[in-house]
Amino acid sequence: MDRENLENLDEESLFQIQNTISEIIKERNFKKGDIEAIVDDSFNIAFPKIDGLGLNPWVEGSMLVCPGARIDKSQTKHICKFVAVGEDWSWESSNMISDVIRRDQSSKKFRQHSITLISPYEGMTVDVIMQKSQNGKHLVDSVESYIFSNGSLEKTMSNSSRSREH
Repeated sequence: MDRENLENLDEESLFQIQNTISEIIKERNFKKGDIEAIVDDSFNIAFPKIDGLGLNPWVEGSMLVCPGARIDKSQTKHICKFVAVGEDWSWESSNMISDVIRRDQSSKKFRQHSITLISPYEGMTVDVIMQKSQNGKHLVDSVESYIFSNGSLEKTMSNSSRSREH
């Protein structure tokens, strides 16, 4: 369908087309590849050091890979880095394909790493939120914002922002 035909449609029809396209891409992502292998490879790429918070999200084929981490410093303190897609955490997104969490309790300090695969759509906003938690209160260290455009992530800004509970 070309642009001229699309411009003649009302907003409701355009939103229906947009939703249908998102559903088709998500279905293709499920059918296309070995999700488990992509997740395993992503854990190896995203967390080069076991004690690290990991890399920022990236596009793998037609999927968005969202690493997340929580590393306890003590029983009352931890640092964390998670991805928000739109207004939702990546693992709560309606576009989530897979969410795998791996916990390491072999040392004195609890470590949790996760990989969430998202089926992205044009204009999707993505925030990478790094926080510190002390006595149950989260304080934001930084937020890096991206937008999904033309099949890739484009950085839009970095700043400090409000805290978010996870």
